Amino acid sequence: MNILENNSIKKSESKLKELEKKKAALNEKIKLERNKLNAKKRKERTKRLIEKGAVLESLQGSNAENLAPDQTLDWIRQNIASEKEKGLVRQLKVTQDELKFFKRTAKKWTLTNDDGSKITVTEFIHQQWLSKNKQAPKN
Repeated sequence: MNILENNSIKKSESKLKELEKKKAALNEKIKLERNKLNAKKRKERTKRLIEKGAVLESLQGSNAENLAPDQTLDWIRQNIASEKEKGLVRQLKVTQDELKFFKRTAKKWTLTNDDGSKITVTEFIHQQWLSKNKQAPKN
């Protein structure tokens, strides 16, 4: 091998080493940027979880401190379901109160049948209901 070829090989080897160093430096930069991005994402997620947790604790009220994190799911299930049930119970109570009021006041109202006999509105409604449902009257 002559000196010129030897010089060319050394230059190529040197250039290759330099490129490998640049590649390693770029890989390190990529790794650092990826780590920064992941850290930002974790920070955003942590902030979001803290905010959501604060909302949940405010819903749990003064009992929030006494509930362990693993009890939270049970609490949610119980309270979401119970809120729905409470709403239905409230609606039922209102309807029952309205019916009681109607029954009290309708007892005072009378209707005159075709034969001239008188019947209260509640008795009339009850008879109509029985005839539609084909049930015998209760004594």
